[in-house]
Amino acid sequence: MAAVLALPVMAPAIAADTGLPASALGVYSFLMWTAAILASFVAGDLIARLGAVRVSQGSLALCAIALAVGASGFTPALAVTPLLIGIACAVETPSSSEILARVTPPARRTFIFSLKQTGVQIGGMLAGIAYPAALPALGWRGTMLTLAGLVAAWALALEPMRRRLDSRRAAPRPHGGETSGLAYVWRTPALRDLATASFAFHAMQVCLNTFLVAYLVGEHGLSLAAAGLLLTIAQLGGFVGRLGFGFVVGSRLGVLRLLIAIGFGMTAAALAIGLATGYLSTAWLGVLCFVFGLTSSGWNGVFLAEVVRESPPGEIARVTGGVMVTAYAGLILGPVAFSAAAAAAATLAAGYVLLAGATLTGTLSLLRARHDPPRAV
Repeated sequence: MAAVLALPVMAPAIAADTGLPASALGVYSFLMWTAAILASFVAGDLIARLGAVRVSQGSLALCAIALAVGASGFTPALAVTPLLIGIACAVETPSSSEILARVTPPARRTFIFSLKQTGVQIGGMLAGIAYPAALPALGWRGTMLTLAGLVAAWALALEPMRRRLDSRRAAPRPHGGETSGLAYVWRTPALRDLATASFAFHAMQVCLNTFLVAYLVGEHGLSLAAAGLLLTIAQLGGFVGRLGFGFVVGSRLGVLRLLIAIGFGMTAAALAIGLATGYLSTAWLGVLCFVFGLTSSGWNGVFLAEVVRESPPGEIARVTGGVMVTAYAGLILGPVAFSAAAAAAATLAAGYVLLAGATLTGTLSLLRARHDPPRAV
């Protein structure tokens, strides 16, 4: 996550040095998540051949290379950076799911998956603090090279884990020549419903982070500092959700019931944000942003644990990769749909209202998943 945010957080310094416009960040995001979609098709087979920890090391190595290449400042190199990071993101989630599913007792799996996902929020918060602090001393190039060195060192630090875990990895089941788990996901009702929800939920998650500050400044009249603080509160809500939702799941509250409740909460929060222009004080906006972040950014860990539960033995990485194809599609198409709705209505509020409809559709697919027949094993 620190690698993902390196260019966006330091974009003003990079733009001042290279002359690239800030609008190039849209191209950065498109290249990164498009590469992630393509790499997700082969992530499962790659993990089966090399081992999940080895692929995790490769993910870190790709991030290190991407940061080092981008530090050159050449425009083609800055275009290569998001492609490599996108590939790294695509293989990281299936490989970590494969590892955690093998070393975590089933009763603790949902909490551990949620705990793992807090790394996204922690990485995001640290990036927002560390990069601006490092710029005066290191410059943006030096900051990226320093991060590249740290990421590469962490890849090497995983080697003892690789020798211990990859030597006893599960053999993959034959799957009729398919190159990814997407076909299996689409043939399996429960997984298809989860993938549909993932598309909508990821679209809302990325739009919360991308447009919230601009919306609060432009249509609520807040200062940039106040809007940035509310975004931080939303990120804090996501951290609390990722940790807390995994803790509360148990025999009385199943994962699907929790995801359905989160989906309805996310829909309501998006509608409230979109319709609250001029009606709420900054304090109440803070409460609303916390709830918005709690629901739209706090669901990932329990969701991945449910994907693992629905996956056949030996196919966790491949199925997770298939589900993540729809997730990355949501990350690409969500901002496009949001921008189109905002442009048509001449207000960013319309984007949140539109995506509320998408998350409602995703939540209804989870209601259907509760009644899907058990998968054939």
